[in-house]
Amino acid sequence: MPTGLHLPYVAFFGRTLAEYLDMFCISLDQLREGSTLDCPSGPDSFVAEACAAGCDAVGCDPMYAYPPDELRTRGLANLDESFVHIDAQRAALTFRDYPAFKQAKYDAIARFSDDYALHYGRRRYVAASLPKLAFADASFHRVLAANFLFTYAHQDFGGLYEGREFDLAFHLQSIDELARVTRSEIRLSPMGSFASPPRPHDYRDATIARLQQLGFRTELVASNFDSGLAAFNDVLVARRIVRAH
Repeated sequence: MPTGLHLPYVAFFGRTLAEYLDMFCISLDQLREGSTLDCPSGPDSFVAEACAAGCDAVGCDPMYAYPPDELRTRGLANLDESFVHIDAQRAALTFRDYPAFKQAKYDAIARFSDDYALHYGRRRYVAASLPKLAFADASFHRVLAANFLFTYAHQDFGGLYEGREFDLAFHLQSIDELARVTRSEIRLSPMGSFASPPRPHDYRDATIARLQQLGFRTELVASNFDSGLAAFNDVLVARRIVRAH
């Protein structure tokens, strides 16, 4: 991933259920076993599609404080702006099918916006942000967390972000919180640095060590997700062994 690709803000950028299955190396049958928290969820259509497929899924995101019409408008404007940055770096990215990747983001926000309007103010979409979540201990069977942690580390540490507030301490506090609200499993992505040359993310090993301290067994699993990042396209799967004290 070229060092020229960067973001000055946290983008409201969503993905579909099909993309989640690839990115997290998980199946619908697995998702139907117990409840799932998508954190942060953004304008993902994952929650809407998963619930329609018989799963128990909840999304949380600080942007869910906005009402449906305003969030739809903000989301589409943010998506357009994000693709200005990505399009400018298109020649250096490694997408297998960039038009399909781009279209999926607009499909996701359309499906999300309809479902968000239908379920606004209910359990399905909760306004909350890391590192403190508005859920009781062990509320979910699993947590899926993608494209905020690690992605929005500062550029000097393998992320895309110009700011420095999401440092290693923030990441470890967030890992503690994700561990608190899950009974069984956490899946995290991406695990690669966005800077050249391709390498593991600077915060990956410290995250693995923290999860192991919290009583999780960890495994890096190769993902088939078309992220535009040629190497280290892994998901970190952490399964609870013992409950931390």
